[in-house]
Amino acid sequence: MVVYVDELAALNALVDYCLLVVTAQLGGLPARRGRMAFAAALGGLYAAAMLLCEGAAWLPVRLAVCVGLIYAAFGRRNLLRRAALFGGVSFGFAGVVLLAGEATGRALYQDGVYRLMAPMRTLALAAAVGWAVSGLLFRGSAKHGLLQKDTRDLRLSFCGRETRVTALYDTGNELLDPATGLPVLILEPAAAERLLPPELAWLTRELTADNAAALLTRIPSGLRMRFRLVPYRSLGRESGLLLAFRPDEVRGSPPLLAAISPNRVSNGRYDALAG
Repeated sequence: MVVYVDELAALNALVDYCLLVVTAQLGGLPARRGRMAFAAALGGLYAAAMLLCEGAAWLPVRLAVCVGLIYAAFGRRNLLRRAALFGGVSFGFAGVVLLAGEATGRALYQDGVYRLMAPMRTLALAAAVGWAVSGLLFRGSAKHGLLQKDTRDLRLSFCGRETRVTALYDTGNELLDPATGLPVLILEPAAAERLLPPELAWLTRELTADNAAALLTRIPSGLRMRFRLVPYRSLGRESGLLLAFRPDEVRGSPPLLAAISPNRVSNGRYDALAG
């Protein structure tokens, strides 16, 4: 049977793009179509390489390529966790394709690559079933587990400094500034330190759950007017005050205040908590 390398590469690139989209949906990952298309094209080229070079199918190479695709599509943040989710989605889809191949008597997936040996409607049906099955298996854990679903990349600027943060959008967070009515973004101390000017670097080191008001009085007068105290309540704490400021610019979100959390709000999965 004749196998055309260009058709095989194109098919596998299309499949990889779909798998990357599913991974982004399930994991709440920043989905940039250009980056995912580039990563999918690399996956298609790798599928062609597997056909032409026996060593390309070696398991360590395949695992390295999987991680590389995720890096190309989504960046290095939580790289291994994202690669694990992508692997799970890929295994689920491959299993559905194998079942479809058994049902139709055609080899749709062989030697680690997808092949054009069946009508496209069969592959489309396998894709739809794979999407549904992966959603049932992974959607709940992706939303509440290692990868958060409702996340968004924001870019904040303040006093000439700028940083990008990944914010988790939590519907249970209804914190608003009572003076302006603006929503409050709660920043990890490390994220706040990247954004604050050098003369305020001490804030993130000295801030605790009880001394926000005292630290406000120590901010130099030229910057003190940029800050305010925002009252809040949380589980296990009836009342407290957060030290907050209004960024000069927020890209990726409507206007908001940024409050500095005295404690970490995650285990490195995101930089901020938004409502």
